[in-house]
Amino acid sequence: MSTRLQEYIKPLSLCDRGEHLQGLIPLTGMDRLADSLCHQNGGVEIDLTFDIDPQGTKFLRGHLNTRLALECQRCMKAVETPIETDFSLGFVDSETVGKELSSEYEPYVLATPTVVLRELVEDELILALPIVAFHPEDECDVAVLQHEPEEDIPLPVEEKKPNPFTALAGLKKAKSDND
Repeated sequence: MSTRLQEYIKPLSLCDRGEHLQGLIPLTGMDRLADSLCHQNGGVEIDLTFDIDPQGTKFLRGHLNTRLALECQRCMKAVETPIETDFSLGFVDSETVGKELSSEYEPYVLATPTVVLRELVEDELILALPIVAFHPEDECDVAVLQHEPEEDIPLPVEEKKPNPFTALAGLKKAKSDND
């Protein structure tokens, strides 16, 4: 079991050795994820197991746990959102081989033998993001305003307005009578 997380990993070597990585990766530096966040404070707890299954597939089973500051879609302020996700990646060297991979794994095409651990974790966090984020209704400024009791105000009665084309119809009739 590894205690110090490396910036770069060699997944196939880790699978051959049956390695287990645990630790905390800071959110800072996850630039693609940053577009969805209000701030990058905190980190991601990771628990990654690399191994080889009986069919010879080299795989990674991972668990990520974090709290992300997403933007509430009601009030547009930061809402701390817990993200906890499990994933299984099967390492392949091409998309063609990835299509033949067992359905228990998502294919991960290794273009090079080395992978940036932070980017791998960032990819999985992006996939785990909720479609929209909201504060609970009783904590959201906008939601509280929307639920204030409304007074019974009578609706204005529409007055019947004269048709502006009535005068034109009269002119047209007068013209046809003269012809």
